[in-house]
Amino acid sequence: GENYTIVNIEQKNVKMAMDLVNGKWESSLFCATLRARDTNRIASVGTILQLVDTEDRSISGARTWPGNILPTLNRVVAKCKAVGVVDILSIEERDYEEDDYLVAQVKVRRLPRRSNNGDGSGAIRNTNGGGDYFDFISKQVVDDYQKVRSIYINSQSLASNELPSYARKAVQTLPTFDVSVVRDETTFWKLVETWQMLCNTIRQSKRSALQIIVNELSVSVAMKAKGPLELPVKRQSLPSDVQRQLEEIEQNAVREFVELGMDPILDFQEMLSMRDHERRVEKLAGMIGRERSRLEAKESLIRAFLEKELGEELLAMSDLGDGQNVFD
Repeated sequence: GENYTIVNIEQKNVKMAMDLVNGKWESSLFCATLRARDTNRIASVGTILQLVDTEDRSISGARTWPGNILPTLNRVVAKCKAVGVVDILSIEERDYEEDDYLVAQVKVRRLPRRSNNGDGSGAIRNTNGGGDYFDFISKQVVDDYQKVRSIYINSQSLASNELPSYARKAVQTLPTFDVSVVRDETTFWKLVETWQMLCNTIRQSKRSALQIIVNELSVSVAMKAKGPLELPVKRQSLPSDVQRQLEEIEQNAVREFVELGMDPILDFQEMLSMRDHERRVEKLAGMIGRERSRLEAKESLIRAFLEKELGEELLAMSDLGDGQNVFD
């Protein structure tokens, strides 16, 4: 595998590097993967790396301009070699401290088979999808995408809730795709890129809405305190019960966003790690199909609410008349 140089300054990473050097983990192996900063969600695919060498580049004795001694900056430079790809099955449950690194259960992925050309060289076997099942999921991807696109374009009440104002016009330009795009390994990524942009737009919308709620609550509480109002409001200056309320709001927002299945990074990283085109299409089909089901359920609720409101309005109008049923 390829060699990598990693500069570690986070205490948890420095601690892991020291444990690897001291032989705590077999063969000095560790896993590197992506982690979403806002949701703390961890990718389901990682790279197994083997520690080859380390160099301690910690900085101590540094001083501020007035002459105060700064705490030691622990820094370790690790030289590693990639040795495989794994599926991350689970994270070991334990009471992790702030400086602890995570311990995971993983399953090593098999390398793609190679065909022998007789001269010692080989080529990765073509694993493109084919057959009735592949045709079915390809058509499903296109149908679900077109439905999602239609809902965002035509349902103004829904779009106003799901998209920020700057994106409501941009969504009108979402391209259309046909089955041939999905079947082709090259053009398939155009659809993936379009879906990723939509996912990122939804993410930014949810993040903006959460920030508005947090800011409004913080300012509202800070204005009730004695003394001048300091902006921006620092969370540590708020009462402890308000801080807990804000944390609960953020945790609920994170949970709701994860349940949407619209993460613009981790699911796509998993798709990139797949060697089989049919599996990629299956993955994308699940992502788009889940969003279609969510939007259709939400539209049904909106429709039921409007029908109820309209029914109550018509009933009120009939009460104002001469007693004749308005539906007669």
